[in-house]
Amino acid sequence: MKKVRIFNVPNTLTFGRLLLAIIVFVMIAQDQFLAALVCFAIAAITDTLDGYLARRLGQATALGRQLDPLVDKVLISGGFIYLLTVPETGLAPWMVTTIIVRELLIQGLRSHLEGQGQAFGAMMAGKIKTVMQCLSICGILACLWLRPSAAWLYGRDTLTWLAVGLTLYSGFGYLTLAWPKFRNETA
Repeated sequence: MKKVRIFNVPNTLTFGRLLLAIIVFVMIAQDQFLAALVCFAIAAITDTLDGYLARRLGQATALGRQLDPLVDKVLISGGFIYLLTVPETGLAPWMVTTIIVRELLIQGLRSHLEGQGQAFGAMMAGKIKTVMQCLSICGILACLWLRPSAAWLYGRDTLTWLAVGLTLYSGFGYLTLAWPKFRNETA
């Protein structure tokens, strides 16, 4: 069996995404919305790249399978939390709470089930949800930076509502998938 290094290309991208998340949070806190938007967009792109490169280069690791989705949760949840403190984002506390509760719940389920050797990988609805959440955050940051017309704000809000809706939809999908696995544990 081939030994895979922990600090390979995909895992380095994941650690870089964590660093970028921290920079995004600092930039939002300092009202530097263009810098936050650029850093967030780069971080979102590395999310796609790390998984692709892990498969393409044969560098998938157990650490990467756990760390990648966790860093995604930090980036997305932290982004929404920091944006909630900024006026005129179109965000409501219940929206951010819904997103964070879903992310924590599904990450906990994934960790528990995979810790027991049961596969609990990403579903297509979860991937689409992540894309929509990233688009929502990018839309919010772009609107904070540009201060555009009402039509742009409508687009921003549409992206956010779609992100929340897909968050709920994919969360129920994962719960439906996990339920029989939990029933098998107690049987």
